[in-house]
Amino acid sequence: MKGRQQEMEEKAKASWESEDYMGKLHELKIGVIILAAGLSQRMKSFKPLLPLGSQSALAKVVSTFRAAGISHIHVVLGHNAHKLIPVCAALEVKYSYNENYPQGMLTSVKAGVKALEQEIEAFFLLPVDIPIIQPATLQKLYQAFLLNQKGIIYPVYGGKRGHPPLISSKYKEGIVSWEGEGGLRAFLQQYPADSLEVMVEDPGIHMDMDTPEGYRRLLNYCGYPSLPTPEECYELLAKQNTPSWVIKHCERVAQVGLILGKELIDVGFNLNLGLINVSALLHDIARLQPNHPQAGARLTADYPEVAEIIAAHMDCQWDRLQPLTEKEIVYLADKLVEEENVVSLQERLEKALEKYQDKPEALKHIYRRYYQAYLICFYLEEVIGKSIYEIINLKLGRDVHG
Repeated sequence: MKGRQQEMEEKAKASWESEDYMGKLHELKIGVIILAAGLSQRMKSFKPLLPLGSQSALAKVVSTFRAAGISHIHVVLGHNAHKLIPVCAALEVKYSYNENYPQGMLTSVKAGVKALEQEIEAFFLLPVDIPIIQPATLQKLYQAFLLNQKGIIYPVYGGKRGHPPLISSKYKEGIVSWEGEGGLRAFLQQYPADSLEVMVEDPGIHMDMDTPEGYRRLLNYCGYPSLPTPEECYELLAKQNTPSWVIKHCERVAQVGLILGKELIDVGFNLNLGLINVSALLHDIARLQPNHPQAGARLTADYPEVAEIIAAHMDCQWDRLQPLTEKEIVYLADKLVEEENVVSLQERLEKALEKYQDKPEALKHIYRRYYQAYLICFYLEEVIGKSIYEIINLKLGRDVHG
C-alpha cells in the first residue's frame, strides 16, 4: 500500500507535468520577497553583490525563481541600497527601501509583506545570502501548496527545515503586526496545524554565505573556485604593506576586467566574474619584490585559481585555438591600465619601447607581451562586435582610443 507521502508526491508530479500547471501558477499569483537589506557585518563584503560564477548572488536568486516559473519578485533594500537599485532595474524586478533595516531582519520582512501586490495569494520568503536553492525545490513547495490546504509550507532536507518557506497571504496582517520575540520564525510556529513539511533533495536550503568561510563552502559545493572575498583581498594587500598607488592600479585593473568580462558573458562566454575581480585586485600584491608575478602566486597559494592568474599576468601564452579564460581577461586589463589610468595598448607599447630602447633583451619581452595583448584584444572585439575602447569609454566616461 502506498503511503500518504508517496501518494502526495505522485499527485504533485502529475500536476506539475500536466498542461494546465503553468496556468495554475499564474492564476494563483505566487510572489517572492527577497531580503537584501542587511549590513553584511559577519561577511564584511556586501553579500547581494558577491559573485557566484557569472552572476551576483541577487541575480542568481532572481534567475532561480524565474526558472521555476515565478515572476512576481520583490526585493527589499536597505544597507547600500544605492548599489542595488540599478541592479534591480537591470533584472527588471520591483524593490522597496526599508529605512528600519538596522533594527533587524523582521523589519525587512514586514516591509516586503507590505509591498506585496494585493492579488498575491502566497509568497516565498528568502534571504539573499541563501542563493543556491534549486528551481525544482520551489516547484515542489508550490505543488504542495496546490494540493494541500495548508498555509505554511517548509522545505526539509536531512530532517531539518530550511529556506524558503512558502506562506499564504492570509498571514500578511499578522506578520506586519507581530512584535513578539523570535522574529518571523516564532510567529509562524504559532500555527503548527496549518504547516506542512516537504522533503526535498536540496542541501542548498541550508547553505548560506553569512561568513567568508560559508561563502567558500558554497562556492566549492557549486564547483566554483574557492575565492577570497574582496575584504579579504584588502587584508592580504595590507599584510604585505602594498603601497596605495599599487592598490589603486589593482582596483582599476579589476574594474576594467569586470567590464570586459560582463561584455563577454553577454555574448555567451562562461566566465567567473568573482575570479576576475579578486585576481585583478591581488595581481600586484608582490609588486615591489623580484619576479613579482611568481612571488604573488606564492602569497595566494591558498587560492590556486587566483595564484595561477597572478603568475601569468606579465606573460600569458594564448592563441585563438584555446578557450578564452579569466586569465586572459586580467592579462589584457593589466595592459590597459597605467598606474590608475586607462590607456590604449598603443600608448603603453610606445612608452615601453622608448623606455627600454637601449635594452634588446627587454624589448624582446615587450614585443612578445604586447603581441599577446593585441591578439586577445582583437579576438574580444571580434566576438563582442565593438571596440573595447568604446566599451570602456561608455562604462567609465573616459576618452581612450586604440
